[in-house]
Amino acid sequence: MPPTKKTNPELIQETLYTMGYMSGYDIWEFLRDKPSETEVIDTFGLPDSVWLNGGESTKFLYYFISKMQDYNTIEISAKTDSVSGFEWD
Repeated sequence: MPPTKKTNPELIQETLYTMGYMSGYDIWEFLRDKPSETEVIDTFGLPDSVWLNGGESTKFLYYFISKMQDYNTIEISAKTDSVSGFEWD
């Protein structure tokens, strides 16, 4: 399981996303290419929370967007270690 902002605050770093350099379209295109979990974290930073489904086949990385008071979700396949789905507003 990847670290989160809460469990490892010393690992928080600026990223393309946190600096505001990615548009909604850039985010969608990036995730659509099914990047690895490492690439997701390098691009978006540490998630706010992470959950593993009951069958342990999918990790759910949650990113809280304070302006919208909303969570965005990136699903990572435990089998391929890459994006298998996402919901990003």
